[in-house]
Amino acid sequence: MSDCSDNQVVENSLVIDCSDGEVFCGVLDGRGAWLSEKRSGPGALEVLFPNVAAVLQGADCSLGSVGRFIYCRGPGSLLGLRLAAMAIETWCRLSPNPVEKAGYDRLQLTAALLLLDEPALKDALILSDWKKDTWHALSIEQGVRRSVTALPKEELHKMDRPLYHLPGRKGWQAPPEGARTLLYEPARLDRVLDYPDLLRAGNSVELFQPGGNTFTKWNSERHRGGS
Repeated sequence: MSDCSDNQVVENSLVIDCSDGEVFCGVLDGRGAWLSEKRSGPGALEVLFPNVAAVLQGADCSLGSVGRFIYCRGPGSLLGLRLAAMAIETWCRLSPNPVEKAGYDRLQLTAALLLLDEPALKDALILSDWKKDTWHALSIEQGVRRSVTALPKEELHKMDRPLYHLPGRKGWQAPPEGARTLLYEPARLDRVLDYPDLLRAGNSVELFQPGGNTFTKWNSERHRGGS
């Protein structure tokens, strides 16, 4: 496997999304176009590293030549998200060059794609499973994506706007009546890569904190087995 050419070394981005039941990986060039991509699963433990190897080979790149990691922060599969975080932090430490890290929210990506597909849409509510009787909710107001919040099921009747449902790997409750089901499409990230506030850069990998719009920095010490 060869390195990317010199003018691509700091421009290519490796995208990793383990939030869903399947694992998506891809390599974007400096213009934001896919050089290679792959989605398979289920099971991040089984397919994450083979998928990464496959997309790097397809883009004729090596891990050492990746200039930026773009990853999904969640919400989603905790095992998958933590495995991706651990892998990215390790690869960044081993890289001979400085590497950027930028994360995106699964619901924010879906909302951006919805607005792209339906430019006339002004107000909407996108729901995704969190736990029994509570949703992760993202509100679109006058065409603007708001932060993800926790919405109790009993509060849903107060939301007078079109409803959309983004299924998760585990479904704790049936979609609300009349809600339109959305597909999760990380392969279309390239279409909205430059949308305001979609990517969040940081010095370390940050994962979604269930139940709100806050994020927690990845701490490898916290996730090591204790005695």
